[in-house]
Parts: sequence; C-alpha cells; structure tokens
Amino acid sequence: MPPTPRGSVPAVLAVFAAAGFVMGQALSRLPAVRDQLGAGPGELGLALMGMGAGSLLAMPFSGRLADRFGSRAVVSTTAVLACLGWASLAVVPSVPLLFAVLVLTGVNVGLWDVTMNIQASHVEQLRPRAWMPQFHAAFSGGAVLGAGSGALAAFVGVGLVQLPVLAAVAAVVALAGAQRFVREDHTPEPPLQAGEPVPVSAAGSDPVSEPVSAAASASGRSSITRPEILIGVVALAAALAEGAANDWLALLLVDVHDAPEAFGALTLTAFNLTMMVGRLLGGPATDRFGRDVVVRAGGVLAVLGILLVVLVPSLAVALAGGLLWGLGISTIFPAAMSAAGEVPGRGNRAITVVSTIAYGAFLFGAPMIGLLAEWAGLDRALFLVVGFLALMVLLAPVMKVPGWQDREVCR
Repeated sequence: MPPTPRGSVPAVLAVFAAAGFVMGQALSRLPAVRDQLGAGPGELGLALMGMGAGSLLAMPFSGRLADRFGSRAVVSTTAVLACLGWASLAVVPSVPLLFAVLVLTGVNVGLWDVTMNIQASHVEQLRPRAWMPQFHAAFSGGAVLGAGSGALAAFVGVGLVQLPVLAAVAAVVALAGAQRFVREDHTPEPPLQAGEPVPVSAAGSDPVSEPVSAAASASGRSSITRPEILIGVVALAAALAEGAANDWLALLLVDVHDAPEAFGALTLTAFNLTMMVGRLLGGPATDRFGRDVVVRAGGVLAVLGILLVVLVPSLAVALAGGLLWGLGISTIFPAAMSAAGEVPGRGNRAITVVSTIAYGAFLFGAPMIGLLAEWAGLDRALFLVVGFLALMVLLAPVMKVPGWQDREVCR
C-alpha cells in the first residue's frame, strides 16, 4: 500500500503568507482609495460588501472543487485571479465599479482561502502537533509585511501604483507554494463515537451531481451537523473582528482621531503583527489549555483592545488597543478551522461550511459598520463587533468537537 502523502509545511506557509501579504498591502491603502473615489463611510462600506458577497457565492463550492481537482489546481488559479483583483483597486474610477471588482476578487479570495485551509488541515492531521495556528501566523506575517509596505508607501508619498507591483509578487509566491500541494484524499477522519447514530443524507440529494469526499461517503455524513454550525458562528465573530480592523481601523484613526494616514497604516501593521505573534504562540497554548480556553481568553482580550481604541482619545492608547485587538483574535479562526476538520465524517465539507458561515461577516460586517458609522460615528459602530465577540465567548465550549456526543443533523 503506497504511503499516505503528508504534504509540505513550507509550501502551505508560503501560500498563506502570500494571501495575507496581498490583502494587507491593499487594505492599508483604503484611505487613499477612498480619497481617489471621493466616497463616504456608507458608500465605502457598501462597496466593501462586494468582497463578502463574492466570497459567499463561491465558498460553498470550494469543497467540491478541491475534491474534484485538488487544492493545488484551485489555489493556483484563484491566487492569480485574486491578485489581479487586488491590483485593480489602483485604477477603479467609481464606487459602483469598486463594488464589481471586489465581488470578482471576493470569489477568488474565498476559493483560495478555503482550499488552502483544506490543504492545511490535511497537513496538520498527519503530524503530531497543532500546525494550523502557525499557518495562520504566516498569513498574519504576510499581512504585516503588506500593511507595512503600504504604510511606507503612504509615508514617502508613493501612489497606488504600489498595489499592482506587490500583487504580482504575491502571485508568484502563491504559485510556487501551490506546486507542492498534494491531494487530500487520504486525510484520516476521526472515528465516530461508539453508539453514535449515523445521519442520513438530506432528501433529494444526488450522489452523482453532488460528489462527497471519500471519508464523508464512507461515514454516510453528507448533511450539516450542529457542531459545524456553532463552530461557524465562532469563526464568524472572529472574522467580523478581523475584518473590522482591516477595513476600518486605519480610517478610524484618520477620521476620528485625526491621525496622519501613515499612522493609520502603522496601527493596522501593529494589529497584524500581534496577530502573527499570537498565532505563533497559539499552537503550544492550544495543546496545553485547549481550544475553548484559548478562544474564551482571546475574545476577552479583543474586546478590551477595541474598547481602548474606541473610548480613549489617544493615539498611543489606540496603538496599544490595536495590539490587544490583534492578539485577542489571533488564534480563534485557525482554531475553528482545526475543529471543523475534526468533525467526524465531514472532511473538506465541514471546513467549507464553517468558512462560508464565517465569510458572512464580510458580507454584512462592512456595510453594517459603514451605515452605523453614518448614523452614530465610526467609533460607536464598532460596538457591533464587541457584541459578536461576547457571543463567541459564550460559545467557546463548542470548540471541544471530539468530546461532543450530540451530533444531530441540521436539515
């Protein structure tokens, strides 16, 4: 019997880093894009909704595409197209066209995100310790470099020509890493608990037109389970908090605290820096304390960081708040991806479900915060994020997936 393909850790790290880099260097220049278009917070928030809409349209198909073509082919294609989309922000002439470009970019970003997490779950499960936080640390490290590049470009007065140049660099790195991806067909699935009922597929499903992974077929699990929905809500809160920082932190400092544009980009860089540090430490912390404890503690830290940014009119305190904000949410999304990968019998499909729920934050998060900012101010609008983080803290026990005995099927 041939050996199980284990995949390449450095390759996965490179692809995650490229995804973070191209996003960070683009989002750090949102104030410049906003000025180029003459858009207000509400208009910009609605345009940013295009990213979430595109991702949510595409993500439900990610697992099927990975099953059929493998994550190497999917990531290679979508990484190039996503980088082209980010590069296009430099020349978009109007808010409606910005929305359209972000929809198309979001389609490819969503597919890229899920399929690289599928490969990451495969690589992690075939190794003796938690690797998912390190993979997401690479994403944050790439975002730090990208946002730092944007801050430097803003400081020296470089225009948006930065966006296509650095997007091309990210595309090359992603392609190089994806070439060492392997198919995930042989990823072992956690066994069902003794006496645990095997759910029946949803009525009307077609096994020919709706292929499932080998593991899912073997176990009979082709319906969404309760744990993956609740894990998805945890991931949604984390994605909302991360997206709010990426979309609005620089603008909050520039518009509300009267900071220079370069300082706004610098604070976003600090946010991503502590995201990276937290994820580097997240693997050992998760192994020692468990995912639920790490998620609960992270939610409290993130809330504290947001409140410091919002309530204290000091740039130094805002910088510290950005650091706590990033540290707090750093481990939550990777923990959710690992937990989804361990839902018995679901394989790639559980990661797809959780990712799709999480990306709902990008669909409603940016426009909701933008519209609330028009009514109550951008600082007060961020209390929406605080509310979701509080819900996430309450749901932290769901991260103990292997210990769950009640796995009723959600029809």
